[in-house]
Amino acid sequence: MTISLLRLPFLVQRQIFEETGLLEALSIAILSKKSQATVRACLRHHKYHLRYVEDKNIRLERKFLNGNGHILVLLLNDQTPPPASFQQWRFGSHEVAIKSKSKESNGVIATFTNVVTDNISNFATGILQYLSSLRPKLSLTLEISNAEKIRRIVQSVESVKEIKDINFVRPYWNRNKGPQDELVKLVLDECQRAKNLNVAIPTSDSFVYPITTMPFNFDSIFMTTARWVSREHFIKMFLSCKKVQLQWKNFTDDDLTAIFKAWTEGSRLEYLELEGTFDFYRGKKLGSVFRQFPGAAPVRNAIVPEWSIPISEVVRFGEGKCYRMQQRDGQTPALVYINNKSVILTTDFKIGKEVDEMAARIEEEERLRRHFLDEHLEVEED
Repeated sequence: MTISLLRLPFLVQRQIFEETGLLEALSIAILSKKSQATVRACLRHHKYHLRYVEDKNIRLERKFLNGNGHILVLLLNDQTPPPASFQQWRFGSHEVAIKSKSKESNGVIATFTNVVTDNISNFATGILQYLSSLRPKLSLTLEISNAEKIRRIVQSVESVKEIKDINFVRPYWNRNKGPQDELVKLVLDECQRAKNLNVAIPTSDSFVYPITTMPFNFDSIFMTTARWVSREHFIKMFLSCKKVQLQWKNFTDDDLTAIFKAWTEGSRLEYLELEGTFDFYRGKKLGSVFRQFPGAAPVRNAIVPEWSIPISEVVRFGEGKCYRMQQRDGQTPALVYINNKSVILTTDFKIGKEVDEMAARIEEEERLRRHFLDEHLEVEED
């Protein structure tokens, strides 16, 4: 006796779809509105990442809490006619030929599906739109070199209620080309729905982005080329973000003073990393930046996020390398410090007597270790 999948209890359906590959789940979802609703409900409990490499492939990854998961890679090509061993697969108005093979490794099942279509761009836009409709929350990575295609792809995922991450990187076949100003401007215009935006596309020295009345509101934004960001840009558009990382950006002392003063007047910024060109910030001191800051105080020892200075738990700063400041409401303090080639602001830190005592112990341990090594060396020389 055959039992309809759609008539089973939801918990049973969910268990079945957790063990079902993504291609099979997608094939079931496109059968009817009811099957689509069922698949959507069963898939909503996991993390998904969707990656599109322009006209090359689409990759959907599903992760379970235990580290296992499924990966579906659609390899796009326009070979005509398709090989006889391929099967016909109808997706909306698209009829394509597919052939799949799967392999399992360390609890992850990966399915690689060759897709033959007479219009790769239209098929890719359609399948991305459909996949995004199945997931209310989604992370995206897009490798696209064409501004119009970016616009189409971003519009195709409008149905997603929450876009967690959008990562824009230059396609691997386009890595040696020059700056792409139009592309970066379009990304900044079109992708402000994302919570986290990562833009790894270079801009020219003449790139200009308008200062708008609507500031950015990202949980995090990372840009590999940020020479275009002026003091005014930063204060009016970036201070409303929680985390900002800008590479290739040199701010003067006056710029930094203005930015940090604006932060003290009110900002939700919790972490800022400004990485300068070459050695611009290396060896820099912050004394002139905070000279006119009421309440700003130098700090010698602190515990800061280990991923920003992976040396030891306690960081011992040299003279003029670290300062504590506070917002005017008296509720939010921050440290500003120099780390290698970067200026960093963080609200996640610890200072005080306990930290100073830890630093003193570490210094004493290092002194004893050096003394032991010196004595050992003298014995060997004798």
